[in-house]
Amino acid sequence: MESDQPKTPTVAARRRPTGVTLLAIGVLTFAGINLLRLVGSLQQREFLAGLLPISPFYLSISGLVWLVVGCILAWGLWLGRRWAVRATLVGALAYSLYYWIDRLLLAAEKPGYNWLFSLVTNLLLLGIVFWVLNNRKAKIFFGELNDR
Repeated sequence: MESDQPKTPTVAARRRPTGVTLLAIGVLTFAGINLLRLVGSLQQREFLAGLLPISPFYLSISGLVWLVVGCILAWGLWLGRRWAVRATLVGALAYSLYYWIDRLLLAAEKPGYNWLFSLVTNLLLLGIVFWVLNNRKAKIFFGELNDR
């Protein structure tokens, strides 16, 4: 006896696009880097206190925040949660803004610091995130398009 309900693939049955898989792994790597930031700042707080113009707990707190955000986003991307698309786009923009505020206001300007390279890399990474999440296969995977 067959059901009258339409056949729609479950999240587990949908094939995750390669770009989404790589993006999820990249976001998880980003979370891992922030775990290292958190642990390192806690282990080296005395050294950092003498080196930084601000409290080393800034490094700990920001590392913890981006660790949690990265893990949540990677989980949502991996499982194909619809909210993960918008959250990842917002998270990428928020991290970009945080990065530039941190660099421009808190980091000491060093001779040879290549801000142009950082800007181009930042824009390139944002473009990749937007492209991966807005292509047709990703939209189908996240349930934004219903046709196959």
